[in-house]
This record gives sequence, structure tokens and C-alpha cells, in this order.
Amino acid sequence: MSITKINPNVHNIKNTMCFRTWNDLIISLPRRRVEWCCKTLVTRQEEVSTTFDLETLERWGLDFFINHPVLKRRKHELSGGTRCHHCQVCWKEEDTSGKSARTDYMDHYDSEWIKKIDTALEHPKSTVDLHNELQNLDRFRFIEIELTNKCNMACMYCWEGSSTRWQKETGKRMPDTEDVLFDKTIELLNEYWDGDLGKQEYVEFSLLGGEPFFTDHMFRFLNDFIINLNDTKREDQRIRVTVTTNLNFPDKKLKEFFDIVDRTPNIQYMTQLSGEAVGRRSEIVRTGLIWNTWDKNLTAFMEGAKIRDNVIIGFGCAHNSLSYPYFKDFLVYLNNKISEVNFQKSIYMHTNWVNHPQYLSVSLLDPKHTDEAKEILRYWEEEFNHPVYKKERYTDVLKTLIDMINAEVSDKEKFDAYWAFNNFSERRKVDYSEHFPHFSELIDCEDPYA
Repeated sequence: MSITKINPNVHNIKNTMCFRTWNDLIISLPRRRVEWCCKTLVTRQEEVSTTFDLETLERWGLDFFINHPVLKRRKHELSGGTRCHHCQVCWKEEDTSGKSARTDYMDHYDSEWIKKIDTALEHPKSTVDLHNELQNLDRFRFIEIELTNKCNMACMYCWEGSSTRWQKETGKRMPDTEDVLFDKTIELLNEYWDGDLGKQEYVEFSLLGGEPFFTDHMFRFLNDFIINLNDTKREDQRIRVTVTTNLNFPDKKLKEFFDIVDRTPNIQYMTQLSGEAVGRRSEIVRTGLIWNTWDKNLTAFMEGAKIRDNVIIGFGCAHNSLSYPYFKDFLVYLNNKISEVNFQKSIYMHTNWVNHPQYLSVSLLDPKHTDEAKEILRYWEEEFNHPVYKKERYTDVLKTLIDMINAEVSDKEKFDAYWAFNNFSERRKVDYSEHFPHFSELIDCEDPYA
């Protein structure tokens, strides 16, 4: 189906535009899929069309990743004032709370492009011209690579496609990354770097699993691709590698990682250390996590970052309906840990919260927890006394979560939560009410099907 040249809703661009589609390229090697936002929901037909094998990549080349027909249609709709069906998670959040991952992203995106939109809206023809310009804009600066689904944890908001422990628990086996697809992807990324990607002033590569430290593919990616960038980057370029880890891995893996960091001084390394709760609560939300190991490896990461100028410590908190009322405990823990290690460098807080599955969304919380959310915000602003990169950015996240807590929740959503948590409780032999005092509120509802 061909795409019309001009979207008739173009003057609604301010309410639909999201530069994440132009900025984020997500390549999942275990699932053999390409996406352009981590919040994306696609149809079965689109899932098939964005799935690749070696023959597909040989035939399409880079175009499969950066000029796919699904991507082109999405650009046409979002820059043309149409609510793309891929983005229904954000549309729902905006309709209920006025805020979403899209609005948060756009509030902090490159101001020059936001100004372009505002200026174009003053003149109808300029809006059409901007709409046309955006169709062919190549501005990917964030490239996320899912390297493996090997993982020793089964976080509640994860699934079999990203965790072998989930697969073992549910009995649903899924294939892992094929070496030939990994090699071809590295080949295409090197080609992209030699072309348009290498012209960008800033590029970030995000490495995910599963657990990246459990696969040789992470170390091969750094050795076969990032070292090349370290040696060929322009002086005015910034290149960042972000590694997301559950911090439950052997000590020797961390040494191997820091050895590569030392060989690539022109690359900035950012960690996304996954965690949002402390002690037993963390172990329950992130099944398989051993809190003492997490704590020990956090100390080791901080000690390594203290003596390396090109390493930033960051935290990825997947805020959810179970743990968020107690998030202040995690902030207090971080405050104390930073002092204990005498960590003088700034830390970074990644923006993240659970949208899907719905029963784990912060929006499921009763509005009475607004007071606790406000106390979290107060502590963050007034008592979290260590330097934080762009602290105001995370402040906005905490304010967004307050708005989400005040969103309306249907009986159907609570009923679905009842069944989902019941399945988890039976499968994992956990009494959630024992560790999360507010748990009964999440599942308190009338049967909407009665």
C-alpha cells in the first residue's frame, strides 16, 4: 500500500510527533526483529515483516534497519498529526494522565528541532514542508542491540524472549542469537559508520540482553566494532556505549569488561545498573536476583569507575506497581552507598517505568499513594545530596509518575491484575502481601465479566 505524499492531519503534528522513531534503532538478535522504539506494539503482519534472517539482511542490507516500509509509514503518521497504532501505550497514558513516555521524551529532545515544529505551525505551508523533510531524515543516534536472551533472572515485567530463566519457568523455549546474524549485523554497522552514522556528532550504542555479561557477543561487539570507532572517530565526535546489567555475574566478567574500557579511552561507557528496590523486595520483583551479590558488584563497578575518566555509573529503575511506594528506600540506599564508596563523580538516572504488562504499571496504584510519591520527589530534590547528571530530567520523571498514580483504573485492569498476580504467586510460591503491604489494593475489584 503506497503512502500519500501529504498527511491531511499535518497541523496536529505537535500532539503526535515523537523523535524517538527518528532517533532509536533497536535490533534484537535473539528475536531477529527490528523496532524503532521500546514501547512499540505491532500487528502480527508487521511483526513478520520486521523479522529478519541472514538472507533478508543480505538482500536488503542497511535499508532493512533504517528504511523499512513499516518505519516509513510510522514517520508519515507521526509527523503528519496521526496517532500511529504502534504507539497506543503512550496514547492511553496521555488520555488518562496527560503524560506519557512520548511527552517526556519530546520535553527533553533537541531544542532546535522542537523550535522547528513550533515555527512551522505558524505557517501552514511550512508545516507541510517540515512534514516532507522529516520523511527522509536519517537521524539515528541511539542504536540498541539485544545481544542474547541468556539470563539468570526472571524479572516480573520480563518474558521468555529476554530471559532463559523465564523459559525454564514457563516451559516455553525460544532460540538465542545465531553467530551468522551477529556477524552480519556487525558488518552492516561498520558500513553504516563509514557512511551516515559516522557523520553524527553524537552516537550511543546500548547493549542489552538477557544479561550481556553472560554472552561472548558483548565482548565481541566491543572488540569487533567499538574498537574501530575508538580508533577512527573525529575529535569533535562523542561516542557512548551503555551496558544494561542485572549485576548478578562472576567477578572475572567485570575485569574483562574493564580491560576493554582501558583499551578504548575515546569511548565513553555508561552503565545502566538495573534495580529499583532493596533487599527481599528486589529479589521478589527480580526473581533470581541475590541482593548481596547485587550490592557487592555495585561497589566493584563504582570502584572501577572512580579511577577511569570514561566510565559513568547510571541506574535503570523499572518503576512498577509493586515496588514504587517503597522507592524512597532505594534512594536512601544509593545515597549511603555513594558515601560509603566515597564516589565523587556524578551518577546518572535513566528514565524508565513499566508500561506493559499493565498490571505492573505505576498507574495501577491507588491515588492515596500520591503522598508517598510526593515524599519520594521531596527526598530526591532536597536530601539526595550527591551530584547527578541532568538531575532535573529525573525530577520530571518522578513528577510524571505522580500524575500516573492519579490516573483512573478500570475494574477490568484490576481484575486482569488479580489473575496475573495469582499466576505468579502459584508459580513462584510467593505471598506478595507479605512483602508489599499495599498489594491487596492492586487486585481489589468486582468481576467485570460477571
